Amino acid sequence: MTTRTSHTEQEIYAQTRTLRETLGRLSSTPWPAWLDDPDRTPVFVGCGTSHHLAQYGAAVTQALTRRPAVALTGSEAWLFIDDCLRAWKQPFLVALSRSGASTEVVRAAGEARRRGIPVLGITTTPGSELARLADACWELDHVREHSVVMTQSFSNMLLALQWLAARIAQEQGDTAGASFLGRLPELAEAVAGLHDRLAEQARRVVGEEGHDQYVFLGSGAFYGVAREGMLKMKEMTQLPADAYVTLEFRHGPKSIVNERTCVVLLSSRSTAPHDRDLAAEVAQLGGKAVVLAEEGTVPPAEGVDMLELPRGFPEFQYASLHTPFLQWLALCETRRLGRDPDRPRHLSHVVRLDHGE
Repeated sequence: MTTRTSHTEQEIYAQTRTLRETLGRLSSTPWPAWLDDPDRTPVFVGCGTSHHLAQYGAAVTQALTRRPAVALTGSEAWLFIDDCLRAWKQPFLVALSRSGASTEVVRAAGEARRRGIPVLGITTTPGSELARLADACWELDHVREHSVVMTQSFSNMLLALQWLAARIAQEQGDTAGASFLGRLPELAEAVAGLHDRLAEQARRVVGEEGHDQYVFLGSGAFYGVAREGMLKMKEMTQLPADAYVTLEFRHGPKSIVNERTCVVLLSSRSTAPHDRDLAAEVAQLGGKAVVLAEEGTVPPAEGVDMLELPRGFPEFQYASLHTPFLQWLALCETRRLGRDPDRPRHLSHVVRLDHGE
């Protein structure tokens, strides 16, 4: 039996079972009627990792429901709520916080409620401030984390956002929404089945010498996931890490590439025709290029590490297959550096502001 040496490692691995339970819980969760109102605009709000969830949630919801959706940081939604929501006549907030106690998210929810804007909370902490403020709250309290960094909580909340977007689409009568929902149990099984392979690939990418800087690339809904890869690497290792919309990388940022740079590209069906050439260019510049792509969509290229994922899932669901690799990549680099992944420098489990009460 493998001994898992840190809370972070245990929690990354735990998603192989917690994703299944998340789906079971969501299927029996009460559904607020205002989520079905086609005139309402979903506004996704979060801080740090939860903001990356918000970016993903807005993108997938807009694509599946064909309704406008927007992502805001908690501080923007709190301090500039009227300016940020001016364009949307009937918004509702989807407030995301692992702890349910992040000051900016809680205060944004409070400002929304004062304006008569409905709030759906998504958290892993029962009885939290967010749960008490929200009109409805999905408490994924089977997802527990001792580590400061969010790993399985990100993965489970990501799945909840997929379920939310698909359920809204289904309630609108869209068969694609129902089909998307129907594939989620299979997706959870795929994450469990591929987990060890993704972890091993991450170990190989880091190797014995590792890298001095990392870049994560993704487009559309995958941009938020690329940003999460960047944040996990920064939090755990304190190494320089950046994230860009995929094809923006050529517009200046590629100047940082050298033999100690690792560039991870999250391919999508829309960017696949361009991803091979970009990855090959990174390799030619001396960097390490890694591409995660649906099997058969990106041709191999010299010097490029290709990690192919099973064919046939709805495009946005591949985010759930990207995520464990990104988490393992950061953990493997952290181990190489001899750092503690559970307690990153300067960080705490919950961010609470002491001023402006």
